[in-house]
Amino acid sequence: MKVSKREKRFLLVGVSALLANLLFVYVIEPAIDYQLEVRKQIEKKQAILDRHRPPVPGKEHYQSRVTELKAQVSAAEALFLKESKPTLAAANLQGLIHKIGQESGLSVIRENVLASKPSESFVEVPIELTLRGDMKALREFLYRVQAAPYLLTLSKLVIKKGPPRPNLTFAVDLQVVGYIQGQEKK
Repeated sequence: MKVSKREKRFLLVGVSALLANLLFVYVIEPAIDYQLEVRKQIEKKQAILDRHRPPVPGKEHYQSRVTELKAQVSAAEALFLKESKPTLAAANLQGLIHKIGQESGLSVIRENVLASKPSESFVEVPIELTLRGDMKALREFLYRVQAAPYLLTLSKLVIKKGPPRPNLTFAVDLQVVGYIQGQEKK
């Protein structure tokens, strides 16, 4: 059997097409599928990393954070008593507490300036008071102490029932603490 040139070309083209199809189906297509699967896995893992890793802030972030912290520090410093010495601060605190007590309707029975206590970056200036009045006046007094322009804390509050008198039914022992900026130790 003799194969003509035309048939040889036809067979060669057919075999070439068959080999190209087999090459595409068994080599190229799996390689492309593998690459697509790898890309999908990379995208999934990148998304997981992006969710769990915070973004790296830039210089602007740190500058804005420094500005925020400086504003917070200046706001906190404004809450300190303005005097530089504990004795002057105690006198100012006594005057403020007397004024708040009178505005609230309480009378000051006894007062005592306690020793100041240095703390980390501030000095505590405590005063001890005994006030007399009714419960509404005490509530008003506590509200006004909380709303004072300075940072004031009550470290002690003892309410005692006083002698039976109209509108003067309670005696209150309390310790009010004001704060001044601390002195650097050398």
